[in-house]
Amino acid sequence: MQSLTFRLLEVFQSIVDNGSVTAASAALSLSQPTVSLQLKKLTGIIGMPLFEQTYGQLKMTEAGEAVYQCAQEVLGSQSRLESQVRALQGVEIGTLKLSVVTTAKYIIPPILSPFCQQHPNIDVRFTVGNRADIIERLRHNRDDIYIFTQPPADSTLECTPFLQNKLVVIAPPNYDGPDHCDLQTLSKQKFLLREFGSGTRRTIQDYCDEHGIVFENPMLIESNEAIRLAVTSGLGLAIISEHTLEQTHRESVKILTVKDFPLVNHWQAVTVKHRQISLAAQAFKRALLSAE
Repeated sequence: MQSLTFRLLEVFQSIVDNGSVTAASAALSLSQPTVSLQLKKLTGIIGMPLFEQTYGQLKMTEAGEAVYQCAQEVLGSQSRLESQVRALQGVEIGTLKLSVVTTAKYIIPPILSPFCQQHPNIDVRFTVGNRADIIERLRHNRDDIYIFTQPPADSTLECTPFLQNKLVVIAPPNYDGPDHCDLQTLSKQKFLLREFGSGTRRTIQDYCDEHGIVFENPMLIESNEAIRLAVTSGLGLAIISEHTLEQTHRESVKILTVKDFPLVNHWQAVTVKHRQISLAAQAFKRALLSAE
C-alpha cells in the first residue's frame, strides 16, 4: 500500500464532516477538482470505494469508516502534539469540537463566551442538532465533547454531570385552568410536546410511565422556541426546560405549580473513552464543571 499522507486524511475527514466534496473544498479553501483528485488518490491507495450514494447523499462504506477512524486518530494526535508544544512555549492553541443537543444551546454560549475570551487562540467548532443528529456524530467520533441530558447507554462513553436542568410546566399567560395540582389532573389539557427521541421528551415519558399518566390530546412540535411561542399564543400547555425561558419575558408564559415539578436532571459532558481528549477540550470541560 502506498503511504497515506496527512493531507489526504485531512481532505477525507473534511468531506465526511461537511457532507460533500463541494462543501469540503470551501472549508479547506481548495478547488473542487483538487479535492476530488485527492479523494480519487486516497481511494486508489485503499483499493476499495470509500463512499456510496444513498438517496443522493454520500455515505461511508466500511472501508471509509476505517479510513475516517484513522484520520480522527492521526490528525487528533497531530493537533494534540501542536497544542502541547505551543503550551510548553507559553502559547495556547488548539481546536475544540463541541456538539450539543438543541436545548443545550441556551446554556452553552454563556459558558463558551468567557472561555473564548480567556483562550482566544483556540479554534472552537460548535454544532447544534437534535438528539439523533448528535448521537450520529458521537457514533462517528467527530467531536471532542457532546452535551446531552440523557446520553446513550454505552460503556465506551464517559459522562460527567455539570449543571442542573429543571423541567417546568408552562401555560399561556391568561390560563385559568387547574393549578397547584398533579400532572394527572392536567393530562386532559392539550399538551405541546417535543418529538419522540428528544432528551426532554424521554424524561417526561419516563415520569409519565412511572405514574401511569397519558396525555389525551398531545401535539408534537420539534423545537423549544416553537413550543414556547405556541404556549404564549394560547395553543396549550407544555413541559419545557427553565433554561428555554431565560431569554424571554416571564410574563409571556405562566409557570404552573405542579406536584413533583420541576423535574430535575443534569446536563452531561460526554467524551469517548478511547479518544484522547485535547488540551482545549480539557480546559473547556473544567469550565463546564465550574459553571453555576
